[in-house]
Amino acid sequence: MPIFGMRLIQCTAMTLVMGLASWASAEEWLLELHEDGVKHFTKQSAESPVKSFKTITVVKANLSSLVALLNDNSQFPEWMHKTLEVEKIRDISSQESLVYHVFDAPWPAKDQDNVLYSKWSQNPETLIVTKKIISEPQYINEFKNRQRQQFFNAQWQLKPVGNGEIEVTYAAEIHPGTEAREWMVQLLAYEMPFKTMKNLRHVSLNGYKKARFAYVQEPSVEGVAMAGGISSAK
Repeated sequence: MPIFGMRLIQCTAMTLVMGLASWASAEEWLLELHEDGVKHFTKQSAESPVKSFKTITVVKANLSSLVALLNDNSQFPEWMHKTLEVEKIRDISSQESLVYHVFDAPWPAKDQDNVLYSKWSQNPETLIVTKKIISEPQYINEFKNRQRQQFFNAQWQLKPVGNGEIEVTYAAEIHPGTEAREWMVQLLAYEMPFKTMKNLRHVSLNGYKKARFAYVQEPSVEGVAMAGGISSAK
């Protein structure tokens, strides 16, 4: 679908810090689910009626292949649970982009949408790769048949843990922009992230095995995984 009514985006390092600040609160994460190799944590959000979540798994893969997967917006509907549509608006740099994202909601509720800005970085000491995501809900005009989320602030973290394995963490804080009924809380805080991570464990990386990024350094030879596909760690 075409994108209309764009305005100049203003994304700064301070915005990223503010958007993700609530995750650093003193409240402890509560483990809610642990099955099929996936751990799912939640905690109350000070900014949203929907709980914040953090979902963790471990897979055999290399960093570059996973970065390529998380950059391939066209494939998001195939494995990101309840992702209905993703359209790239533009690449800002090799590490930054803007996309229009639509989340499927059960009838009669409107599907939810948002404009998401993302930026990649890597810690040169730990080699942890992070994709930080903040929403820019006013970047384009709202559509009558969709509910614009108030905010969607998220983070993907890829942490090398040795033996060719990567610990993948997906955390987010979401405000649906409307009344958060029980079904919506369950969808956004539990079903969507948990099933997304379960799906990721079975995604083939064959199409990304040659991917390389100037901003991604792989672990030493002893810790490098084969890039042919994801092998779920025990």
